[in-house]
Amino acid sequence: MLKNILQRITAVAFYIGFILLLGYFFRGNLAFILDPDDPLCFIFFTVALTLILGVYLSEPFFTKPSDVLVRSISTTLVLLAVKDKTDFILWKQFLIVISVLGIAALVITLINSRKSFATSPSRKFSKFITTVGSSEIIFGTLYVLVLVSFFRDAPVMFLVCLIILLVLLVWRKPVESFILICSDIYKVFERENALAGFIGEAIGCENPFLYNVEIDLDKYKSNANKGDIVYLEQNQNSGYVGIVVNTRHLIGKRWLSVYLLKDDSTGNIILLDLVKKELTETANNTIASSKNVYKINLDLLPDKEIIENNALYKNKRNFIGYIVNGSTISTINFQTIAGLTDTNLSEGLVIQTTIYNNDVLFQIINARTDKEKLEDHSQYGYTVGVAQKLGRYDIEHEELNSVKWLPDIYTPVFIYKPSNINAADANQCVGVLPGTNLEIPVKNYDELITHNTAILGILGIGKSCLTFELIKKIIDNTQSKIICIDITNEYIKKLPQYINNSLIVADSEHFSDSIADKFNYIYTENGSKQNHEKSGNIAEYKQLVKQDLIKFIFGQETIPDNKELTTDIRLKVYNPNLHNTSKGEKIGYNVITTELTHAEKTRVICETLLDIVMRMPLSANGKSKILLVFEEAHALIPEWNSTANSNDSSAVNGTAKVILQGRKYGVGSFVITQRTANISKSILNQCNTIFALRVFDDTGKQFLENYVGKDYASLLPTLEERHAVVIGKALKLKQPVVITLNDKDKIASRVQEAGK
Repeated sequence: MLKNILQRITAVAFYIGFILLLGYFFRGNLAFILDPDDPLCFIFFTVALTLILGVYLSEPFFTKPSDVLVRSISTTLVLLAVKDKTDFILWKQFLIVISVLGIAALVITLINSRKSFATSPSRKFSKFITTVGSSEIIFGTLYVLVLVSFFRDAPVMFLVCLIILLVLLVWRKPVESFILICSDIYKVFERENALAGFIGEAIGCENPFLYNVEIDLDKYKSNANKGDIVYLEQNQNSGYVGIVVNTRHLIGKRWLSVYLLKDDSTGNIILLDLVKKELTETANNTIASSKNVYKINLDLLPDKEIIENNALYKNKRNFIGYIVNGSTISTINFQTIAGLTDTNLSEGLVIQTTIYNNDVLFQIINARTDKEKLEDHSQYGYTVGVAQKLGRYDIEHEELNSVKWLPDIYTPVFIYKPSNINAADANQCVGVLPGTNLEIPVKNYDELITHNTAILGILGIGKSCLTFELIKKIIDNTQSKIICIDITNEYIKKLPQYINNSLIVADSEHFSDSIADKFNYIYTENGSKQNHEKSGNIAEYKQLVKQDLIKFIFGQETIPDNKELTTDIRLKVYNPNLHNTSKGEKIGYNVITTELTHAEKTRVICETLLDIVMRMPLSANGKSKILLVFEEAHALIPEWNSTANSNDSSAVNGTAKVILQGRKYGVGSFVITQRTANISKSILNQCNTIFALRVFDDTGKQFLENYVGKDYASLLPTLEERHAVVIGKALKLKQPVVITLNDKDKIASRVQEAGK
């Protein structure tokens, strides 16, 4: 069978020329081509030419239902163009058959376009239609009907045309064999010229695919560079094809690293038969060697398609190394190719290799250097990288899917450079995989709230900017209300850069003025006995917070009957520093009043909120209602060993209880802190989604190891600006991933610089 497109075009030209010559023989000229009344014109244009083009060009290997549809339409037009239909044998019957075949092809084409409808019966029907509707059957039948209808009274012409049909459909071997012989002869001359010049000699291999080629610079001038295609002679008549992936220099010598190319369809190393010319610059003592290496002129190589379609050749600019020993199911070790001057490898970079011929993404998480001895005390240093398996990125659903098993040893590794993907939309994702535009979106905003989220990192690394971005996305994508407890007073200044100021209610420094006169109030029973539990203004403060929360949540002074949230005001900021609140404290037989700590005020706000939402219906389908944001959480919910007194420990336990119970009522939290060691672990352990920015303290890294593993935890001290290790339920990530966070200027809803 003719597989080369040039060979098939040659066959088509041969048959068309033969038919024109035959027509000239019978008519004495070529005027029949333009004479619609001449049956030979009908033969040439409507039957023979269409049959030839169909057999050799449009469907040389297989037929699609859409091909049958087009063929049925063209045949119908041919039949309708017949002037004297009474002379055309079986005209009506053939037209009916062709019409039915065309309708069936249309139906099966529509079915195949909807994968959900493509069943086993439909596939069998499709196979039947494409078999019956092939060029050989449709146009062959039409050809026979034309012969019988118009040439039955011309036996010589009838016999000649019938022989043409038999040669074309049944016995094509003479024509095709002649073309194949000519093609082989042409290849011999081409292959002689495909070897562009002697390079050097292969002196060893690092693995079954990677060969070292030595060039003696005192004798030969090497013109092979990285990316060139070379030929490694195995014997006098055949050799392997490889690509230069690295160059190294020794004193007086040059070494090339050549990686052999595999046929992606078979998995075998590409083996070519090239004729070696007497190349004058080849040394006498190596001309007979079976290890000679030559440069290939790819444009003169007749089999160049198999090389040009090779994955390594097409992606040679991004080739960085190959899989080495020590790889596991979850991580791979890969040796890098030295001299990657145009490639900046770094932790977090996304790379790609194959598992069972499927492209799989990995992320660099570690590396080490090593060296090997070459010769004459020369040494060669190299780097082995370690990468964590990410899986396959589903572009349609914007998520990473797991892939089982691990790549074979020596499999090429590439930097991942996605194509045909739109630029990342910061409004639809929280960031991208580093060096790519593959988006990592929040897949479930309700779970981001109800299953709690932690944002961890050192001071000034961008925690607040990320929090503001997530708050904006929650307002845009849910009906939830947000309560921010912020002792820095930063939120009320910067949140309007991200969301509409009309949706925000600020905490007032006059919030607790109405109870200020009771700050030092000492409750006395029976005129002399002081009661510390009823002293201070904490009872009034709780009532004040309750009234304020009800108004914020429901938009009125009391809880309405429908108990529905309002959407006119979405965010409330509380600053405990502005709340003048006291409690009674017993000192001997006396009672004094002391101000509530941040942890105690936080407990009051959280417990009051839970008391209100518990009167509302349970959250349906996991929908969120209220988000609590703890800014500087180490001051609001400190760890037991970081509290100032036992009262703070009790207060943190009360807040933790709210977070534990709140999920079924649609209440969740954001925990933002720079001191992981000083925050309540009973609360932090409830966070199912983690954004870990740069972290230095050992306690923080040890805690995060439970979430992201030891390898990713080791990256935290060196994370770049606007980078984070993320994992969690709301992101639908089954393994930790380093991402590049969005630029805050692309998120802010107002054209202002942050901080103004």
